[in-house]
Amino acid sequence: SCYLLNNEVTSWIEAYQMCLLFGGYLIEVDDTNEYSFIQGYLNEHGQGEGISLGTYRYQSGSYGRYETENRRSYAGYWMGANSIELPGHWFWMKSRKIVDFDIFGKADINVTDSSCLCFDRSNMSQSRNKKCHTQMYSICERNTQ
Repeated sequence: SCYLLNNEVTSWIEAYQMCLLFGGYLIEVDDTNEYSFIQGYLNEHGQGEGISLGTYRYQSGSYGRYETENRRSYAGYWMGANSIELPGHWFWMKSRKIVDFDIFGKADINVTDSSCLCFDRSNMSQSRNKKCHTQMYSICERNTQ
């Protein structure tokens, strides 16, 4: 396989569609060797933090005081697995195989949740799940055969 780090931040479904446009799919991690390789590559070459999504102003408290907050995208990379169709049942989108969570070791994953799988750059690229509308980077995979 070959991989493409997409450094444009998108939701999971937008990342999925973008990979299709590149002739690939969101990465499917098949074994611990591939997982370790991608982790190492992200730690060396991946974006270390999210990008600014803008400054928001909101009312705080009952006295009409306003505060501002600079929101950033999540510092992570989408993978091709989710539990959207059936919460708690995780599948890789391209192959439709069940996700083997043993590959990820001691990852911070809530397997009963309805969400999408990603690499977490703020935690040495460990795997975790996030809400699928979260804005972050992605990794596309393409078979070389």
